[in-house]
Amino acid sequence: RDVSMMTWEGSQFRSSENILEKIVSLPFQRVAHKITTIDVQPSLPNVKAAVIVVTGQLLVDEETKPQQYTQMFQLVEDNGYFIYNDVFRLNYA
Repeated sequence: RDVSMMTWEGSQFRSSENILEKIVSLPFQRVAHKITTIDVQPSLPNVKAAVIVVTGQLLVDEETKPQQYTQMFQLVEDNGYFIYNDVFRLNYA
């Protein structure tokens, strides 16, 4: 949706068109996710919405060492649920 927002490694994108353009431009072909934790809380008291935080590991293309990541997103109900906010970060040690 036009109101959807994503922050990818500190860069911000608004609207589904711009978000999709960023995702398609990422420099890899395959990603395998291994989710470690998921936490969910309701948000926005007068609207059906939830904040979800996910941590885990990513294996990109032919890499053998997984990268740690954290992702937070907010789902909002409006004739079905959509992602209103999405924040993604790799966790560098």
